[in-house]
Amino acid sequence: MDAQAQALDRNGRRTGREAAATVLFTAHNRKDMVLRAIALALEQTVPVAIVVADDASTDGTREAVLAAFPDVIYVRSDESRGPCYQRNRGLTETRTEIVFPLDDDSMLVSPHTLQQAIAAFADPSVGIVAMPFQNILQGEGVQQPPEWENEGQFFDFIACAHGVRRTAIIGSGGYYEPYFYMGEETDLALRLYDQGWKTVICRSDPIHHMQPPARRSYRPDFYGRRNDILFAYLRAPAMQVPFRVTEALLKGWWFAVRTGRKRATLDGFLAAFRDIVSGTVRREPVQPETYRRMASARKARGRLIDGAAG
Repeated sequence: MDAQAQALDRNGRRTGREAAATVLFTAHNRKDMVLRAIALALEQTVPVAIVVADDASTDGTREAVLAAFPDVIYVRSDESRGPCYQRNRGLTETRTEIVFPLDDDSMLVSPHTLQQAIAAFADPSVGIVAMPFQNILQGEGVQQPPEWENEGQFFDFIACAHGVRRTAIIGSGGYYEPYFYMGEETDLALRLYDQGWKTVICRSDPIHHMQPPARRSYRPDFYGRRNDILFAYLRAPAMQVPFRVTEALLKGWWFAVRTGRKRATLDGFLAAFRDIVSGTVRREPVQPETYRRMASARKARGRLIDGAAG
C-alpha cells in the first residue's frame, strides 16, 4: 500500500486524492451487510480509504467484496479471533491518522457523518470519538447522544459507532484481544485516559446500526459476564479488586436472574476465574485516580445499554 492512503470513489476505484480518514470494517458472515456498508462509506463528503478485516467468514464475503470493490484493502484470518483482534489487525493496514473502526452492520446513511466526526479530532488530546447511532431495527432512539458528554471525558462508548486516533490506539497496545469482544470499549477508553487521551462524543448525524430487535444469544452473555470480572481484575487498583470483582459477580447474577440467562452467566464467571488462575491474563491496573474518575462518571450517568452489567 502507498505511504499515503488514497481515497476511493463510489465504485471502489482510487481517486488519487489523499484520504481524510480510513473506514475499517470488521466482518463476519454478513456479506450483504458489509457490501452495503462499504457503498455508503464511499458516499461520504470526505475522501476515505476502506479496509475490511474479515473474521474467518465462510459466506463468500472475500469474493463479494473484492469483486465489487477491487481496491479495498482486505485482510482475513482463517479462524475466528474476534473483533478486538480484527480491529488491531486492520489498524496495521491503515495509513491515515484518523480511523473509523465500524461493524459490518454500521451504516453511514448520512453523507456528512464522517466529516462531522473528524472535526472532533481537532483537539489534539482526543484519542476516541464516540458517534451517535440508532439501533434502527429496534426504534428511533439515539444512543451516544451528545448530551451524554461529561466534562470532556466519556468512557462507555459503543464500538459500532466510533473513530480513533491511530497513534493513540497503537501506542496504548490496542483493543485488548483476550476479551474477544464485549467490554473492550471501556477498557480502551480507560487505558487511553490513563495516558492522557480523551474520549468524547461528537455531534454527527447518527449511524444506523442494524442490530436485530430482541437479540439474544449465548455468546454476548458469556463474554459480557466473563469480561466484567476480567475488567475489574485487570484494571482496578489492588485494594479495590475484591470489591470490584464481587460487584461484577452480584450485578451479573442479578441480570441473569432477571433475564433467565443463568447458564451463559455461570459459564462466563467460571471462564473468567480460569483465565485469572491460569495466568492467561495479567494485571495491568490503571492509576487509582483514573479508575476513580471512570467509576464516578459511570455512576453519574447510569447504565448506557439496558441490561448491561459490569
